[in-house]
Amino acid sequence: MAEVKPLKLRRELVQFAHIRASQKPYVRVLVDHQILHLGQYFDYEVPEPLSDVTIVGALVEVELGHKLTQGLIIERSEDARTSGDLKVILKVLTKVPYIEPEQLQLIQNAADYYGASTWDFIRACVPPFSKQGERNALMQDASTPQNVTRIARLPESLTTRLKSDQHLICAIEVPTSTPYWSLMVEIALERYSLGSVLILVPNERELSLLEQELNLSGIKPILISSSLGKSERYQNYLRARTDTPSIVIGTRSSALLALPRGSTIILQDDVDESHYERRSPTWNTRDLVRLREQTVSVLYVSPTISLENASRISQESLPLYRFPPSLQIKFHNANSEEDQSYFPIISEGLIKGSVLVSVGSTGYITSFSCQKCRNIALCTCGGRLYYPKGDTNPICAVCATEFIEWKCPWCQGNKARTIASGVVRKSEEFGRSFSRFPIITSSGDNPVLLLPQGNHLVLSTAGVEPRGNYSAMIFLDLEGRLLRTTLRATEELRLHVMRTLTMLEPGGDVFFALQQSDNFLQSILRANPLIAATREIADRDAVKLPPNSFSVLISGLEIESTIKVLSQIQNVTILGPFLRKDKKTFMIKGSREKRSEVVEMLKQINRIQSMRKEPLLSYQLEPYSLN
Repeated sequence: MAEVKPLKLRRELVQFAHIRASQKPYVRVLVDHQILHLGQYFDYEVPEPLSDVTIVGALVEVELGHKLTQGLIIERSEDARTSGDLKVILKVLTKVPYIEPEQLQLIQNAADYYGASTWDFIRACVPPFSKQGERNALMQDASTPQNVTRIARLPESLTTRLKSDQHLICAIEVPTSTPYWSLMVEIALERYSLGSVLILVPNERELSLLEQELNLSGIKPILISSSLGKSERYQNYLRARTDTPSIVIGTRSSALLALPRGSTIILQDDVDESHYERRSPTWNTRDLVRLREQTVSVLYVSPTISLENASRISQESLPLYRFPPSLQIKFHNANSEEDQSYFPIISEGLIKGSVLVSVGSTGYITSFSCQKCRNIALCTCGGRLYYPKGDTNPICAVCATEFIEWKCPWCQGNKARTIASGVVRKSEEFGRSFSRFPIITSSGDNPVLLLPQGNHLVLSTAGVEPRGNYSAMIFLDLEGRLLRTTLRATEELRLHVMRTLTMLEPGGDVFFALQQSDNFLQSILRANPLIAATREIADRDAVKLPPNSFSVLISGLEIESTIKVLSQIQNVTILGPFLRKDKKTFMIKGSREKRSEVVEMLKQINRIQSMRKEPLLSYQLEPYSLN
């Protein structure tokens, strides 16, 4: 006989009666949910005990479909827009507005532009709420403007423009042989005399560098960084919104930060790939900042010009300021692929100061072949083999299979011939050639922020060069970097070279591992990035790629019906489908005028997919890379 188990009573939550607020008892709430076919705005009642703290912009806890979620109050009124029984606000989380009305409007504009939900951009551009951070911000006294110590000097023509209290939109091309971070700080300090300044940098490395430079000038900036704790980050977010002038430094997630009137946004190196959000729908800092040009002054500061800004400059919708010509740089180039005539340049440079050698890849040996038959070493899966260190076995770059006692499958030879080496291997090679000088190796795995005092030979991968002054620079592996299968390989390399040249001492030597006739080298020698960008735009126009055209990568499980729907739009081109990261993908591209129509169509398709409870499409607008 089966065992009789004791009876368990089901417990239910008691719904306590609430007293509706006597004044403006209804609120309109922007509710955070992931159901695309539902609206974003819902009406709720305000209970009397919460009436005093229920303010517009407050973050609240509400119930939607028997689940607790968060919402943002956007309106409080005497009448509700929805008939019938309404649920009540359960909890008010913030004492001050989580998002200001003007900032919310910016977020909604960005969401519409990229075909995303408002909460997608709230999560991306507003720090998570912290009760401790809010308490600290409310207890902190308002800071006073600090005394400024000037480090570098700007040309009088630029200073006059920056000191003007008129609305300013401008691109500024910083020169070579002058540290770009010092110029960034000087530009920020000039605008700081007129109001708050928000500096948007590509990454945490640049943020730390500008923070140190501002501290030397006597300014303690407000940092909004993912490296900060949750409470400190939210505290700084609230501090940055005050009317007291301040200098704020943040990355792309701060692009929609609320700023007092008369503020200035300085966007550093908008070409940098760190300004691109890779998650669907992709967005970049430059486009978000451009949405704000009507309300705040915006300065695009970089040693080079992005394709998007070059297009605006050519159309005379964006002014460009170029620094006066600086001292000439001594250029050298290779006569052949294996030309090592840069060794004397390194020797002479180390006598004067430090020398930088820019290497294309990290690691040890990134590719090798058989010494006997010259066939490239490959795995059975097709991936290339590489040596992570000098005393290890080769490993497949795709499936990570380790080959113990490797032998060539073609001739059974067991001796490797290096084809391409990384920064670690080159450090060993250069260390033997220049043993009298200390070697510094900087890579993504082990970056070095600042160049120490003394004469050093520095080997670094792109983007993590120790910031300092160099007497000579050597750029290797340029041809391989130009052949990268990305949409912006040339633009990205141009930024890296021009930004690195700002660290060169006036009159210093530079060696490029390219032949004299190379188009990229010629564009660097002309020292006019705008001309190079304009020519690249013309090439892109021929194949309908940004900036004068738009492109969207669309992925999903069943995309054939989507292709059929989108093909009905006039004057667009569809490429695919093809497999991308194991997903069916296709690309649609066309003129800029068709962009909003395609985005709206994709939003409608996803709403229908959501109603059917089918997998949604993911799409990337103007993707940084097709990989």
